[in-house]
Order: sequence, then structure tokens, then C-alpha cells
Amino acid sequence: MKRFAPIAASLLFAFSASANAGIVVAHDNFDGANTGFNAGWATDITSSKNKPTLTTTAGNKSLTFGTNHDRAAYWKLAETQTGGIIVDFSFSYTGKLGNNNFMGLWLGDANGPSFGLKSNCDTGVCTDDLYVRTLGSNTSYLLGSDLVAGQSYHLLGYLSKTDGSEFYNSFAAWMNPTAYEMTSLTGADRVATGASKISSVSEIGIRTAFLEKGVKVSIDNLRVSEVPEPATLSLFGLALAGLGLAGRRKRG
Repeated sequence: MKRFAPIAASLLFAFSASANAGIVVAHDNFDGANTGFNAGWATDITSSKNKPTLTTTAGNKSLTFGTNHDRAAYWKLAETQTGGIIVDFSFSYTGKLGNNNFMGLWLGDANGPSFGLKSNCDTGVCTDDLYVRTLGSNTSYLLGSDLVAGQSYHLLGYLSKTDGSEFYNSFAAWMNPTAYEMTSLTGADRVATGASKISSVSEIGIRTAFLEKGVKVSIDNLRVSEVPEPATLSLFGLALAGLGLAGRRKRG
């Protein structure tokens, strides 16, 4: 059994990491020919001059928004998701933020669960500028998320159903998560709660609102992942148990 133990432990760690990292269902780094609006993205903005554009900074492309719309960009997923969903992307902005400048990545509906920028400048100084919420009004701010123009931030969100809820009711968010936080989904900077009225997610999108003149916001390296069902973990546990039994039989 001693020979089996390290193998089982390494297998379990690898499976846990890959499970929590999720099964990727959509991704875009905006650098290739089949990315952006040449791939899965669409927009409800009709004016060509106001549509999101691909911009290049230091040789890196991103999708950039400068006007306001609830469905400034959206992506219909290949499969509807009903379990836990992990979303992460890079975010940056240029210009001078005013109060309540908004760019949220939403899941399921523009008024549903979302996270991203909601500049918090009531006192004249912008602090705690990132937010997460499960509903259109229950905003929770990520403490310490004091943003700087031109700097890139890595945002991670984990939307889930807890306590047997039919609807998504928990949304955890991180700014610049560590590798461990990304695989373990622990140590969130903020967790928003409250039933969302969203029980499944078939599309994601970007909503922009109240952007100051001259402010542009950009996203890059977007990834949407599905968290495996608990039954999958149970089956893996049975497989490990089977390996352990086989190891004991060989030693006997």
C-alpha cells in the first residue's frame, strides 16, 4: 500500500486542480484571425463607430469599449450551463474615471450575476473600484481594488448554487488571484449572495454604463469554464478506492 499512496495522492491532487480549474467552454485571447467578432462574439450596438473594437497595446490585442450598452458584446455558449461556472479575464482602462463608471461581465442576462468595474468615487477619490453581484442591485465591492489607468488586472469569478438553490445565489470574485486560489477557489476578495432568478446560463456578455468621455475599457484573455458535477468527483473517489484494493491484493 505504501507504493500506492503517493500515486493516489498525486492523482487526487491533479484531478482536484483540473476540476476546480474547470472544463473550458469558451475562450478568446483576441490575438488570432478567428477571435473577437470573427468568432463567437456579437453586439447589439448598431452604430459602426460605437461598436467595440480590437485595439493593440505593446503588441497585444484586446476588445475595447468606449460607449454604453447593456449588450455591448455577448457570446452564446455552445452548451447551456446549469452547474458552477468559472470566468476569468484581464481588464484595463484608459482615461480618467468618474463616479460609477461601469463595465460588467454578466452571465445569463445583463441584469443578472456580473462582476467587473464600478468606479467608487463618491468622495472624489476612487477606491474599491471592482464589484461583484448576483442581482442588478446587490453590489458588493472588492476592498482594496484601487485601480490605476493603463495597468492590467486579472479578474476571476466563480458563480454557483448553494444550499440546494434552484437559482445561482453565490458569486465569488478575486482580483489578481494566486495560482492556488484559482485551483482551490478559496480566499475570494468578496462573495456576493442572493438568489439571482437565473437557473441556467446560455450566454455571457459585457454591459457598459456611465462611462466618462475619454474613458475606454478593455478585456483580454477571457476564459469560461464549467465546474464538474460532484458526481464526477465521487466516481473518481471510487476509482481510487479500486486502485487501493488492487494494490492490497497484489501485496497479499
